Amino acid sequence: MNNISNIQLFVNVVEEGSFSAVARSMEVTPSAVSRQISQLEKELGARLFQRTTRKQSLTEAGDIYFQHAKRLVDDIEVAKFAVKKLVDKPSGRLRITAEADFALTFIEPILPEFLLLYPEIQISINMNSAQLDLIDENLDLALRIGHLDNSSLTARKLGDSQSVICASPNYLLKHGQPTHPHDLQTHNCLSFNTKISNNRWRFEMANHPIEVSIKGSLSVNSLSFLRKAALKDVGIIMIPKWMVHDELLQETLTPILEKFSIMQPSTPINAIFTNKRQLAPKTRAFIDFLTQRLAKG
Repeated sequence: MNNISNIQLFVNVVEEGSFSAVARSMEVTPSAVSRQISQLEKELGARLFQRTTRKQSLTEAGDIYFQHAKRLVDDIEVAKFAVKKLVDKPSGRLRITAEADFALTFIEPILPEFLLLYPEIQISINMNSAQLDLIDENLDLALRIGHLDNSSLTARKLGDSQSVICASPNYLLKHGQPTHPHDLQTHNCLSFNTKISNNRWRFEMANHPIEVSIKGSLSVNSLSFLRKAALKDVGIIMIPKWMVHDELLQETLTPILEKFSIMQPSTPINAIFTNKRQLAPKTRAFIDFLTQRLAKG
């Protein structure tokens, strides 16, 4: 099989006009150039140059080969440039998977800003609660909330998902505002859980743990569903702050029991990818962008 370096050398010799000119530019001897050309001729089974003591010229086979070899060398240069451009500047399609609540509530509002900053990146988002396999699904990045299992994948922590307990002003006006975690036992507490037996909220005050069994009219595995129910005055919820950031600012939801610390109040938000050493600029740019925005709250 023809060595691509020999083909490139052949094109250079034709364009430079002599073995010696190419040898000088490569800082090798003319005989070294001649050996590589001879090797190429041997592989092709045809002479490429007519050589005399005074000059060299292409044979008919050499002229035909040059036309094809030149296009090949030019295509390789174009390919190198395209890869270099991709590596040097964030561009290309970025395939992401994220849980729907996080994608719709946190990513969707800030995505237009990212796309304006990086107009050569195209985003594809697969909103899925399941932990998709990045390699099998041809994904560049997974955004996951929660503590990670051991994995061959690489993770970068973007921030923490802080929890808050809150309810609508109308609910609190009608049912009263809890002043101690035990007061929750008389309230309608809506939970992010489909296993009723596990509905316990845990607090801490002065290093003393407080565990409360809560009950309510709704258990669901959708944070968006919980938020909407709380906004409709249905009950009290424990929910990540990023999920109700605007509602807390607008006071359509009111934080409660702020004097008590929620045990394990935060959950890590991680970016998961396959190989840190080969992290593409488009992926790195998106991870850095998310990290900055999460830091701002």
